[in-house]
Amino acid sequence: MLYHYLLNSGHVAHLFREPGGTAISEKIRSILLDKANTEMTPTTEVLLYYASRNQLMTEKVLPALSRGEIVLMDRFVDSSFAYQGVGRGLGKRPLNFLTKFATGGKKPELTVLVDLPLETAEDRLSNKTLDRFESESRAFKERVRQGYLYLAKREPDRYLVLDGRLPPEEIFGVIKKRMNQLLGISD
Repeated sequence: MLYHYLLNSGHVAHLFREPGGTAISEKIRSILLDKANTEMTPTTEVLLYYASRNQLMTEKVLPALSRGEIVLMDRFVDSSFAYQGVGRGLGKRPLNFLTKFATGGKKPELTVLVDLPLETAEDRLSNKTLDRFESESRAFKERVRQGYLYLAKREPDRYLVLDGRLPPEEIFGVIKKRMNQLLGISD
């Protein structure tokens, strides 16, 4: 919704997903999300994420930013902190190094966290074919959620935490307002 809003408002915007967004990154995505890859170690997992991220940054994100365009990402470095750093127990230190190495230390100006209680999230996934992460244990998912909430608490100016139980239109309204503030547009 935000992507289309920005385009309709006359902005040049790009929407990328992680992992993914380039031919190489999409191949890495298929490896990461494949439920058959149960033997993947946490270190391999995080290195694949950062390989995919570096390819996307180099090929698409940095060129767009250098042209002054808006880049929207469905996940970024905070996801690695939450999933691999906290969820898999790898910690912050190796991820800080990998982030600087793979992204040049780029951080988003705004991170939107749509938070849901674990039970609600699992109910919403009940009729879906689950990927490797969606199939993880409740304990893992709760650690990931707590990782995100920890980051949001540490950087409240960058994070916009929203209740995922609200209607999508209401969530979008809050996001749009915050984006307009960032762009210097009055409502």
